[in-house]
Amino acid sequence: MTFLLVLFLLAPLSAYGAGLNYWSYTFKAFGSLLLVLGLIVVFFFLLKKINSMGKHTSSRIKLKSRLYLDNRRYLAIVEVDGEEFLLGISDNITLLKELEKDHEED
Repeated sequence: MTFLLVLFLLAPLSAYGAGLNYWSYTFKAFGSLLLVLGLIVVFFFLLKKINSMGKHTSSRIKLKSRLYLDNRRYLAIVEVDGEEFLLGISDNITLLKELEKDHEED
């Protein structure tokens, strides 16, 4: 194991001794690494933009909040045409309360 480690550490010296420009290969490898990492970042940025395109629609129904009670039941606050409703959702959907909007603004 130590032999492989020493060989790995001395390999660049043998390439330099053979007349090869060790630093140019190092900079090319580092530049290639930066290019690949940059492409990965751009790919994930574009993927995020594509996934978020459908979320900015002017839908009349919006899910404002959700609170899970267990695996199959949860409470949800839904806004429909500017009015908010508290729904209980399990095997069926039950309107628990029509919520009043607070008009307090700082």
